Amino acid sequence: MKKELHIAFDDTDSLKGSCTTHLATLIVHEIFDQVDFIDFPNLIRLNPNIPHKTRGNGAVAIRIEGDNSDLAVVREVVIKTVKKMARLEDENTNPGIAFVSNAIPKEVKHFSKRAMWDVISIPEAEEFNSLTNVDLIKLGNGRGIIGALGAIGNPLEDDFTYEHLSYRLPENFGTKRMIDRESILVADEGTPLTFSNVDYEYNSVMITPRGADPVFSGIRGETPEEVMKAWSLVKPLEEIAMLMVYRTNQHTNQHFIKDFVIEQLKPHQSAIVQGVVSKAPHYIEGSHLIFSIKDDTGVIDCAAYEPTKRFRGELSNLVIGDTITVFGGIRPKGENHPMTINVERLKVDFLVKTVSYENPFCDNCNARLKSAGKNKGFKCQKCSTVYRDKKQIEKEIPRNISLKEYLPPIIAHRHLTKPIERKNQNNKNKQIRNSEVKRIMKLLLDFRNES
Repeated sequence: MKKELHIAFDDTDSLKGSCTTHLATLIVHEIFDQVDFIDFPNLIRLNPNIPHKTRGNGAVAIRIEGDNSDLAVVREVVIKTVKKMARLEDENTNPGIAFVSNAIPKEVKHFSKRAMWDVISIPEAEEFNSLTNVDLIKLGNGRGIIGALGAIGNPLEDDFTYEHLSYRLPENFGTKRMIDRESILVADEGTPLTFSNVDYEYNSVMITPRGADPVFSGIRGETPEEVMKAWSLVKPLEEIAMLMVYRTNQHTNQHFIKDFVIEQLKPHQSAIVQGVVSKAPHYIEGSHLIFSIKDDTGVIDCAAYEPTKRFRGELSNLVIGDTITVFGGIRPKGENHPMTINVERLKVDFLVKTVSYENPFCDNCNARLKSAGKNKGFKCQKCSTVYRDKKQIEKEIPRNISLKEYLPPIIAHRHLTKPIERKNQNNKNKQIRNSEVKRIMKLLLDFRNES
């Protein structure tokens, strides 16, 4: 009788290179013929504001079923490969592996939701070892078990996207990625269900990373067929080693699920906070925009940093009294700044009326009146008529900001940022059948065999 096995690992890479999805893809290649895949490999991005993360704070889950003997072999393959491929020479790389047999415990699912926005300690994660169907393995200090459990406990039951990943040959790691730029534009135009391939506003290609990791390209979209079609239109100018499609929570805003009042906020959380602008936006050294909001429990600074480009200019139009909802990460207090919300997106809920005041006109000669002195009314400079009962004219000033949601440009999006074009998109109940998953994954594997 076949049994389910959910496998996940995290914290295998480092800032110097490597990639958790690359490691997962190698494992998939090795075990594909031994077991059945319940789903595409899952790439789960967790709270992006965690200080210990490397780049994207992404963990990978592999969900399979098979006989006990085959699952035992897979378990050994996973442990061996993680130990071999993880950047253990880096003191900040502390891998963790999680195995969950059969149904995912509700406690693990709850843990996973919290891992999207909160800071969780290693001992908290270790407590799950007491569950009979959970087995955790730590390397180094084992911090990666937090992400591993977070990935296993997130079966992507609501919104999700897909990412087609291509990988480089090892001899090309660390060199410039060679790709036909025009083909990326063709692929973007030809696949309307992909997104964030190009930032046309800042003329920047987004599918190719710039680091020393093994990834050549990442194409994100709503269906596996669409991201694969986009890849077929792209022309790499270097040999590609492997391909894989991941189902993922990228670009779903899944880290913004909890509302806070200001006094509840703690460093490194991902938070949604509604407040009233209490200190007008102003620029500081480095071209960063700072303003403050308040609610019934306190006041906090908000920051839109220089890399968010025109986003800062849009938010600079806020004025004291506007009601807004801020989505962002909580930056801890430092020597030169208080605890601050690093703004990722912002919704304008209410705009105050802004006005200017002008002196009235003379009834006789239509000239603009001057003040006759404090509490003495107005006097016409042309005909000397004095008016005791006239008042200044109130004139409404048009606002250069609207009741809507504002995001930075694509080049400043995080992995979890939900772009405007996905605003009403939700892939719930659109998961691919197991037979189709197997067919598509076989196509990806055959690419490697053919090459």
